[in-house]
Amino acid sequence: MQNKLVKEYYNWFNSYVKRFYGEDNVVNQNIELKEIHTLKVAKHAVNIAKSLNLTEEEVNTAEIIGLFHDIGRFEQFRTYKTFNDDLSINHATLGIKILEENSILKDLDKDWKEIIIKAISLHNTKDLPHDLNKKEALFCKLIRDADKLDIFRVIIDYEKERENDPNPAIDNLPFTSGYNKELLEYIQTNKKISNKSLKNYNDRKLYELNWITDLNFPFSINYIKEKNILSTLISCLPKNEEINRISKYLEEYLENFIMNYSIEGK
Repeated sequence: MQNKLVKEYYNWFNSYVKRFYGEDNVVNQNIELKEIHTLKVAKHAVNIAKSLNLTEEEVNTAEIIGLFHDIGRFEQFRTYKTFNDDLSINHATLGIKILEENSILKDLDKDWKEIIIKAISLHNTKDLPHDLNKKEALFCKLIRDADKLDIFRVIIDYEKERENDPNPAIDNLPFTSGYNKELLEYIQTNKKISNKSLKNYNDRKLYELNWITDLNFPFSINYIKEKNILSTLISCLPKNEEINRISKYLEEYLENFIMNYSIEGK
Protein backbone atom coordinates (compact mmCIF):
# COMPACT_ATOMS: atom_id res chain seq x y z
CA MET A 1 0.00 0.00 0.00
CA GLN A 2 1.69 3.17 -1.20
CA ASN A 3 1.86 6.51 0.62
CA LYS A 4 0.54 8.05 -2.61
CA LEU A 5 -2.74 6.19 -2.15
CA VAL A 6 -3.05 7.45 1.43
CA LYS A 7 -2.61 11.03 0.15
CA GLU A 8 -5.34 10.45 -2.42
CA TYR A 9 -7.66 9.33 0.38
CA TYR A 10 -6.97 12.54 2.29
CA ASN A 11 -7.73 14.58 -0.83
CA TRP A 12 -11.03 12.75 -1.27
CA PHE A 13 -11.89 13.15 2.41
CA ASN A 14 -11.24 16.90 2.34
CA SER A 15 -13.33 17.33 -0.80
CA TYR A 16 -16.14 15.17 0.59
CA VAL A 17 -16.38 17.02 3.92
CA LYS A 18 -16.49 20.45 2.23
CA ARG A 19 -19.90 19.54 0.80
CA PHE A 20 -21.46 19.59 4.26
CA TYR A 21 -20.59 23.17 5.19
CA GLY A 22 -23.23 25.79 4.44
CA GLU A 23 -25.38 28.51 5.97
CA ASP A 24 -26.46 26.59 9.08
CA ASN A 25 -24.05 27.43 11.92
CA VAL A 26 -25.16 24.47 14.04
CA VAL A 27 -24.43 22.06 11.20
CA ASN A 28 -21.10 23.77 10.49
CA GLN A 29 -20.09 23.57 14.16
CA ASN A 30 -20.71 19.85 14.29
CA ILE A 31 -19.23 19.06 10.89
CA GLU A 32 -16.07 20.87 11.97
CA LEU A 33 -16.09 18.95 15.25
CA LYS A 34 -16.06 15.63 13.38
CA GLU A 35 -13.61 16.80 10.73
CA ILE A 36 -11.03 17.76 13.38
CA HIS A 37 -11.80 14.58 15.33
CA THR A 38 -11.22 12.43 12.25
CA LEU A 39 -7.82 13.92 11.48
CA LYS A 40 -6.68 13.55 15.08
CA VAL A 41 -7.89 9.95 15.26
CA ALA A 42 -5.93 9.16 12.09
CA LYS A 43 -2.82 10.62 13.74
CA HIS A 44 -3.41 8.61 16.93
CA ALA A 45 -3.85 5.47 14.83
CA VAL A 46 -0.48 6.09 13.16
CA ASN A 47 1.22 6.72 16.50
CA ILE A 48 -0.23 3.58 18.07
CA ALA A 49 0.78 1.53 15.03
CA LYS A 50 4.32 2.88 15.14
CA SER A 51 4.56 2.23 18.88
CA LEU A 52 3.83 -1.43 18.08
CA ASN A 53 6.60 -1.49 15.44
CA LEU A 54 4.16 -2.37 12.67
CA THR A 55 5.27 -2.39 9.05
CA GLU A 56 4.81 0.66 6.82
CA GLU A 57 1.92 -1.07 5.09
CA GLU A 58 0.26 -1.76 8.43
CA VAL A 59 0.82 1.83 9.59
CA ASN A 60 -0.81 3.06 6.36
CA THR A 61 -3.73 0.70 6.96
CA ALA A 62 -4.19 2.05 10.49
CA GLU A 63 -4.17 5.61 9.12
CA ILE A 64 -6.78 4.80 6.48
CA ILE A 65 -9.04 3.23 9.09
CA GLY A 66 -8.66 6.34 11.25
CA LEU A 67 -9.42 8.62 8.32
CA PHE A 68 -12.59 6.77 7.33
CA HIS A 69 -13.84 5.45 10.68
CA ASP A 70 -16.40 8.28 11.08
CA ILE A 71 -17.08 9.08 7.44
CA GLY A 72 -20.76 8.32 8.10
CA ARG A 73 -21.01 11.04 10.76
CA PHE A 74 -21.24 13.90 8.27
CA GLU A 75 -24.29 12.59 6.42
CA GLN A 76 -25.75 11.46 9.73
CA PHE A 77 -25.69 14.94 11.20
CA ARG A 78 -26.86 16.70 8.04
CA THR A 79 -29.84 14.36 7.79
CA TYR A 80 -30.78 13.78 11.43
CA LYS A 81 -29.14 16.71 13.32
CA THR A 82 -27.75 14.27 15.89
CA PHE A 83 -24.77 12.00 16.47
CA ASN A 84 -26.92 9.62 18.51
CA ASP A 85 -27.08 6.39 16.50
CA ASP A 86 -30.13 5.18 18.44
CA LEU A 87 -32.08 8.26 17.33
CA SER A 88 -30.86 8.16 13.72
CA ILE A 89 -28.71 5.54 12.01
CA ASN A 90 -25.63 3.44 12.77
CA HIS A 91 -22.89 5.78 11.57
CA ALA A 92 -20.38 2.95 11.03
CA THR A 93 -22.79 1.08 8.75
CA LEU A 94 -23.58 4.32 6.92
CA GLY A 95 -19.86 4.98 6.55
CA ILE A 96 -19.24 1.62 4.88
CA LYS A 97 -22.14 2.31 2.52
CA ILE A 98 -20.63 5.70 1.56
CA LEU A 99 -17.19 4.19 0.93
CA GLU A 100 -18.70 1.46 -1.23
CA GLU A 101 -20.96 3.83 -3.19
CA ASN A 102 -17.94 5.99 -4.00
CA SER A 103 -15.67 3.00 -4.75
CA ILE A 104 -13.08 4.51 -2.42
CA LEU A 105 -11.29 1.29 -1.49
CA LYS A 106 -11.33 -0.28 -4.97
CA ASP A 107 -7.56 -0.01 -5.47
CA LEU A 108 -6.69 -1.84 -2.27
CA ASP A 109 -5.65 -5.44 -1.94
CA LYS A 110 -8.72 -7.56 -1.10
CA ASP A 111 -7.40 -8.68 2.29
CA TRP A 112 -6.51 -5.14 3.41
CA LYS A 113 -9.85 -3.84 2.17
CA GLU A 114 -11.69 -6.45 4.23
CA ILE A 115 -9.68 -5.55 7.35
CA ILE A 116 -10.42 -1.84 6.89
CA ILE A 117 -14.15 -2.46 6.43
CA LYS A 118 -14.22 -4.80 9.43
CA ALA A 119 -12.43 -2.30 11.68
CA ILE A 120 -14.71 0.57 10.65
CA SER A 121 -17.87 -1.49 11.02
CA LEU A 122 -16.90 -2.61 14.55
CA HIS A 123 -15.30 0.57 15.90
CA ASN A 124 -18.49 1.68 17.68
CA THR A 125 -19.76 -1.68 18.99
CA LYS A 126 -19.89 -2.33 22.73
CA ASP A 127 -17.85 -5.53 22.35
CA LEU A 128 -15.76 -7.10 19.61
CA PRO A 129 -16.79 -10.54 18.33
CA HIS A 130 -14.67 -13.47 19.47
CA ASP A 131 -14.13 -14.91 16.00
CA LEU A 132 -11.75 -12.22 14.71
CA ASN A 133 -8.40 -13.43 13.43
CA LYS A 134 -5.20 -11.95 14.89
CA LYS A 135 -4.81 -9.18 12.31
CA GLU A 136 -8.49 -8.22 12.38
CA ALA A 137 -8.39 -8.03 16.17
CA LEU A 138 -5.26 -5.86 16.09
CA PHE A 139 -6.75 -3.22 13.79
CA CYS A 140 -10.16 -3.30 15.46
CA LYS A 141 -8.55 -2.65 18.86
CA LEU A 142 -6.24 -0.03 17.40
CA ILE A 143 -9.02 2.13 15.94
CA ARG A 144 -11.13 1.79 19.08
CA ASP A 145 -8.20 3.10 21.14
CA ALA A 146 -7.40 5.92 18.69
CA ASP A 147 -11.06 6.96 18.64
CA LYS A 148 -11.35 7.05 22.44
CA LEU A 149 -8.15 9.05 22.85
CA ASP A 150 -9.48 11.91 20.78
CA ILE A 151 -12.96 11.71 22.24
CA PHE A 152 -11.29 12.29 25.61
CA ARG A 153 -9.80 15.47 24.12
CA VAL A 154 -13.20 16.57 22.82
CA ILE A 155 -14.80 15.90 26.22
CA ILE A 156 -12.16 17.82 28.16
CA ASP A 157 -12.10 20.75 25.73
CA TYR A 158 -15.88 20.91 25.85
CA GLU A 159 -15.92 20.99 29.67
CA LYS A 160 -13.99 24.28 29.46
CA GLU A 161 -16.51 25.94 27.14
CA ARG A 162 -19.77 24.16 27.96
CA GLU A 163 -21.37 27.00 29.95
CA ASN A 164 -20.57 29.67 27.38
CA ASP A 165 -21.09 27.62 24.24
CA PRO A 166 -23.38 24.61 24.89
CA ASN A 167 -23.78 22.06 22.11
CA PRO A 168 -26.96 19.91 22.34
CA ALA A 169 -25.34 17.31 20.08
CA ILE A 170 -22.84 16.63 22.88
CA ASP A 171 -24.73 17.74 26.00
CA ASN A 172 -27.92 15.71 25.83
CA LEU A 173 -28.36 14.55 29.43
CA PRO A 174 -29.77 16.52 32.40
CA PHE A 175 -27.56 17.98 35.13
CA THR A 176 -29.40 16.30 37.98
CA SER A 177 -27.75 15.23 41.24
CA GLY A 178 -26.49 11.76 42.06
CA TYR A 179 -25.46 8.90 39.78
CA ASN A 180 -26.25 5.27 39.10
CA LYS A 181 -24.21 3.38 41.72
CA GLU A 182 -24.35 0.22 39.64
CA LEU A 183 -21.98 1.95 37.22
CA LEU A 184 -19.33 2.12 39.97
CA GLU A 185 -19.41 -1.66 40.19
CA TYR A 186 -19.04 -1.93 36.42
CA ILE A 187 -15.90 0.18 36.50
CA GLN A 188 -14.32 -1.75 39.37
CA THR A 189 -14.98 -5.09 37.68
CA ASN A 190 -13.87 -3.89 34.22
CA LYS A 191 -17.32 -4.47 32.73
CA LYS A 192 -18.47 -2.22 29.91
CA ILE A 193 -21.24 0.26 30.57
CA SER A 194 -23.96 0.65 27.95
CA ASN A 195 -24.63 4.24 26.92
CA LYS A 196 -28.32 3.34 26.96
CA SER A 197 -28.18 3.14 30.76
CA LEU A 198 -27.11 6.77 31.26
CA LYS A 199 -29.64 9.03 32.98
CA ASN A 200 -27.68 12.21 33.73
CA TYR A 201 -24.40 14.09 33.34
CA ASN A 202 -22.71 12.22 36.21
CA ASP A 203 -23.59 8.88 34.64
CA ARG A 204 -21.94 10.04 31.43
CA LYS A 205 -18.73 10.92 33.28
CA LEU A 206 -18.68 7.43 34.81
CA TYR A 207 -19.30 5.99 31.35
CA GLU A 208 -16.31 7.94 30.04
CA LEU A 209 -14.13 6.79 32.93
CA ASN A 210 -15.16 3.23 32.09
CA TRP A 211 -13.42 3.59 28.70
CA ILE A 212 -10.05 3.63 30.46
CA THR A 213 -10.44 -0.08 31.23
CA ASP A 214 -11.27 -0.75 27.58
CA LEU A 215 -7.95 0.53 26.19
CA ASN A 216 -5.59 -1.99 24.64
CA PHE A 217 -2.10 -0.57 24.17
CA PRO A 218 0.62 1.09 26.29
CA PHE A 219 0.60 4.15 24.01
CA SER A 220 -3.05 4.72 24.93
CA ILE A 221 -2.49 4.26 28.65
CA ASN A 222 0.50 6.62 28.59
CA TYR A 223 -1.60 9.21 26.76
CA ILE A 224 -4.23 9.03 29.52
CA LYS A 225 -1.53 9.60 32.13
CA GLU A 226 0.29 12.38 30.27
CA LYS A 227 -2.89 14.35 29.61
CA ASN A 228 -4.22 13.89 33.17
CA ILE A 229 -7.48 12.61 31.75
CA LEU A 230 -8.38 10.55 34.81
CA SER A 231 -8.07 13.45 37.26
CA THR A 232 -9.91 15.82 34.90
CA LEU A 233 -12.90 13.50 34.57
CA ILE A 234 -12.93 12.73 38.30
CA SER A 235 -13.04 16.46 39.03
CA CYS A 236 -16.36 16.68 37.15
CA LEU A 237 -18.02 14.24 39.56
CA PRO A 238 -19.33 14.72 43.10
CA LYS A 239 -16.62 14.70 45.75
CA ASN A 240 -17.23 11.73 48.03
CA GLU A 241 -15.65 8.48 49.19
CA GLU A 242 -17.25 6.38 46.43
CA ILE A 243 -15.74 8.53 43.71
CA ASN A 244 -12.40 8.56 45.55
CA ARG A 245 -12.38 4.76 45.45
CA ILE A 246 -13.06 4.80 41.71
CA SER A 247 -10.21 7.25 41.20
CA LYS A 248 -7.81 5.10 43.22
CA TYR A 249 -8.90 1.95 41.41
CA LEU A 250 -8.29 3.51 37.99
CA GLU A 251 -4.94 4.98 39.06
CA GLU A 252 -3.82 1.49 40.05
CA TYR A 253 -5.29 0.06 36.85
CA LEU A 254 -3.17 2.40 34.73
CA GLU A 255 0.00 1.49 36.61
CA ASN A 256 -0.70 -2.24 36.52
CA PHE A 257 -1.53 -2.19 32.82
CA ILE A 258 1.91 -0.87 31.88
CA MET A 259 3.68 -3.23 34.27
CA ASN A 260 1.76 -6.31 33.13
CA TYR A 261 2.06 -5.43 29.46
CA SER A 262 5.83 -5.07 29.85
CA ILE A 263 6.06 -8.46 31.56
CA GLU A 264 3.96 -10.16 28.88
CA GLY A 265 6.01 -8.49 26.16
CA LYS A 266 9.32 -9.95 27.37
